[in-house]
Amino acid sequence: MHILEIPSFFPPYGGLFCLEQSKALAKQGHTVRIISNLNVSARLSPSLWLHSHTHSYDVNMDGIHVTRREMRAIPFCMKHNVDRWCSIVGEMADEYIKKYGKPDILHAHCCAWAGYAAMLVSRKHNIPYVVTEHLSSELHLKQFGKDGVNSWQVPLLRESLESANRIILVSEELAADLAPLFGSNFNWQAVSNTIDTDQYAYKKRLLLDGRPFTICCLAFFEPRKGYDVLYQAFAEFIQKYNTDAQLLVAGTGTNSKEMRKLVDKYGIGKHVKLYGELDRNGVLDILYQSDCLALATRNEAQGLVLLEAMSTGIQVVTTDRTPKNVHIEGGCIIAPYNRADIMAERFAEAMHNTSFDGKAISDCVKSLVSPNVIGKQLTDIFKSVISSKTQDSEQA
Repeated sequence: MHILEIPSFFPPYGGLFCLEQSKALAKQGHTVRIISNLNVSARLSPSLWLHSHTHSYDVNMDGIHVTRREMRAIPFCMKHNVDRWCSIVGEMADEYIKKYGKPDILHAHCCAWAGYAAMLVSRKHNIPYVVTEHLSSELHLKQFGKDGVNSWQVPLLRESLESANRIILVSEELAADLAPLFGSNFNWQAVSNTIDTDQYAYKKRLLLDGRPFTICCLAFFEPRKGYDVLYQAFAEFIQKYNTDAQLLVAGTGTNSKEMRKLVDKYGIGKHVKLYGELDRNGVLDILYQSDCLALATRNEAQGLVLLEAMSTGIQVVTTDRTPKNVHIEGGCIIAPYNRADIMAERFAEAMHNTSFDGKAISDCVKSLVSPNVIGKQLTDIFKSVISSKTQDSEQA
């Protein structure tokens, strides 16, 4: 198959899920390329905004051919920016087709706004398109601002979902979560995002004899991630079980003054190390130092960090607000969200679980979300979409 990937977001603004899925599909023998129009914020990236490449240029990212372009967003002009962004994606698609021919399928990541742009390209060039939706309703609503569900964006995004040949949701729970915004009048199925199970490889941890039980948390510092609950739970855990455990914390904003104040509030400063944002190697180093990963999230659409942790061979303690596809029996311990007292008990359960088999859990993760597994699942979906499109054309 010839697959053209269209991401809504791309580095340095996230979006690595598009690259990872592209790599997984390429390993299945498909021709896969990406066109990325980066919406550059003057506030977030003033230097990049000033020096944006407003014409297309080609790069190779982990073996995937990417055609990139950067658009200088105009502050406080969202509708104009959206219209312009989608128009540029359309121009990039036209250029791509002239150079490489029509792809068999378009694969957009997130309806806002790659899904909408893919719909326009699909209609112009008669190419089927699929949208993988990664974002929760909460994240969409942040973009809608004070208008919320009455935003001008909602009907356009709903149209892009309803018109798609298939919608792929990163978890089953996301369908119900998105329904109040976009309804449910679209053909969807759930496929998890992939993780690099070779990079997040199993490693046997040292016995606890003579060293503290080590928990880590890898997440942005924001209310949704539940750091207040995590710290309260950790404080209760070390007090109730008289343990000299340590907590390693990394992620954007986790070395801020606000985070340090929150740590001090619960009196756990000597037990907690705050790292801030780390690259992938830094994340791996923390995981390999740890016996358990904790995520006290209040709302999680994917929970890839849980799968990454289990892939390295450790247990995870998280809340019932994570999707069921990460609740791997024997590796994932669940607490009700916003219940620090119960989460503290779950930490003790993980610490005393002498029968935990990290290698078996790592192998289980690999069997569920490795690039090979997810690549095959996406291949089957794309083939089905193309076959249905061909049959419809023949009947017409």
